[in-house]
Amino acid sequence: MNLYEFEGKQLFITHGIVTPCSVVVRRGDDVTTAYASLGVVDVVVKAQVLSGKRGKNNGIRFCATLEEVQSAVDDLFSLQIRDQYVAAVLIEEKLQIAREHYLSITYNTTTKQPMVVYSTKGGMDIEEVEENEIRKTNIEILNPSVPVDIPYVQELWKCFFSEDARVVEINPLIQTADGRFIAADAKVALDDDAFYRHPQWEQYEPRTMLGRLPTEREIEAKKIDEGEAYYRGTAGKYIELDGDIAMILNGGGASIANMDALIQAGLSPANYTEYSGNPPREKVYQLAKVVLSKPGIKGLWMCGNVANFTNVKETFLGIIDALDEIKPTYPIVVRRDGPESAEGFALLEECAQRNHLNIKMFKKDVGMSETAGVLAQMIQS
Repeated sequence: MNLYEFEGKQLFITHGIVTPCSVVVRRGDDVTTAYASLGVVDVVVKAQVLSGKRGKNNGIRFCATLEEVQSAVDDLFSLQIRDQYVAAVLIEEKLQIAREHYLSITYNTTTKQPMVVYSTKGGMDIEEVEENEIRKTNIEILNPSVPVDIPYVQELWKCFFSEDARVVEINPLIQTADGRFIAADAKVALDDDAFYRHPQWEQYEPRTMLGRLPTEREIEAKKIDEGEAYYRGTAGKYIELDGDIAMILNGGGASIANMDALIQAGLSPANYTEYSGNPPREKVYQLAKVVLSKPGIKGLWMCGNVANFTNVKETFLGIIDALDEIKPTYPIVVRRDGPESAEGFALLEECAQRNHLNIKMFKKDVGMSETAGVLAQMIQS
């Protein structure tokens, strides 16, 4: 779960990281009262969205009067920034900047360890900083040794570890003219799978990666991985999109690549979803029902890499249960392989016969992206 800037800063404050004096404004709030509550004249007015690049997309304004603040707030609420609606506006004191630093903790996918990333150069152009000006330090989980000569790194590590974060980032970490360090921004991504350790997460308002309120199907899908069986695989990741090709995917990075393959084949995805970790039949059934309940679907693509631990037969049974109920008439393409795949495909073939499904099935001898083209041909014919 990605947090808005103001939510991330609330976590920073909890762990001893200083942030600017600020106030959050929602649509319809009294801007006059909010601005006056800060007790300062010069402020920064920031759009609250779940993507970056606000500064380069006119999402940050500098104001020095109530009229300027009111105009900025009204304008920001009317914007879409990188296709995201502005959820709130943060008004905060303008800092006297001497220098901008960069500090983050994330996971190093190569060493499979948390990694501190620090530079004395930060801000909007952090991507352009030379590699030799960026300091990277891996941290042992069981015996953490965090650098002591980086401002706020100890506090940021506590935040990262205790909050079950995937990313915590301060950019820029401001060094003021009087030598203080202040977190002028906050990027925090929490690990959704750790929800059972954090009942306080329920206070966060619903959100999606698209910066809008979740749809009914997204809300329903999220419930799949909740309750007593939360630990039995993952099947509740579902993001609704504007297209008309239903997708049930597997394989993390492969799933993203498959989205690209579908688009390159001239089709438009109706959703992004994947199941993993060997979820039981019941969970996959619930996910398939959600995916196939969207109106206007013209095709279904069930595609994944070769499973290592996920039982193909068990998960196919969940999908078969949904197909037996819905009996779709649109084309279906399946590409999957792994444990008990022969049994799973046999059962799927029986399902196709009794429901007269227009379906083609493939195993690992046919590439995943190739089957996107097969579905396109079936739809066009």
